[in-house]
Amino acid sequence: MRVLVTAASGKVGREVLAQLHARDVDVRAASRRSAVPLDWSDPATWPEVLDGVDRVFLIVPGGDDGHRSVTGLGTAVVEFLDLAQHRGVKRVVLMTALGMEYAPAEVEQRAVELHLQRSDLAWTILRPNWFFQNLTDGPLRALVDAHDGVLRLPTSDAAVSFIDTRDIAAVAVESLLGDHHGREYALTGPQSLTFADVAATCRDSTIPVVGYQPVSEEDFRRAALDLGWHPDYVNTLTSLFATIAAGHAAPVLPDTAEVLGRAPRALDEYVRAAR
Repeated sequence: MRVLVTAASGKVGREVLAQLHARDVDVRAASRRSAVPLDWSDPATWPEVLDGVDRVFLIVPGGDDGHRSVTGLGTAVVEFLDLAQHRGVKRVVLMTALGMEYAPAEVEQRAVELHLQRSDLAWTILRPNWFFQNLTDGPLRALVDAHDGVLRLPTSDAAVSFIDTRDIAAVAVESLLGDHHGREYALTGPQSLTFADVAATCRDSTIPVVGYQPVSEEDFRRAALDLGWHPDYVNTLTSLFATIAAGHAAPVLPDTAEVLGRAPRALDEYVRAAR
């Protein structure tokens, strides 16, 4: 058995890689800069990446640095899945985002989900909520740094059931190695927290969040564009924050605990480890 881990240098991918290594699984890390590179815009790189692989952990690529478009690669992922099946891959664990099952079919991540479900591959879909790690390495951290430690977001007083990427990875590993065909897991942490709660928990830690200020969508969009972020990226974030404001990211769901046989990590545990 050989497992291909895409986005292997990302927040979730690197955790999946580490946990598979800990189980002595034969793993191939794939990213644009890996030993065997995976470039989604260059199909000529795909066959070597898939050589000898029978299981894949797949993340639909997108920009999380704000400086490039996050759209346009869904078709490439669909074609990659077709090639993977042709070359003997048997199982794919796909990570998208919480609530993606309700998205229109033209949304790239949903289109990939639907294509995978129609394929002959054994499949599992993971749909995680926002990560704790976005506070230290991601859009929330960038926004905190830009506003002297204050999260200025268009989310009102809505809550989010944040999850640790280590728990997402643990579910991914169980799905890759166990029998989870046809399952769709909505992954959340154990608590629903407002951004004011998050700031209070992070205060006096090494995580540089000291406060939260709700702002209008217009103000958020203006501030994000002033950071030099790509308009597509700003549009994506604005849509995600609107989903939070509507309350859709608040539920605490049982799937993480049921797969892992334990409670997922709480924010205060993550923050204590960062002190």
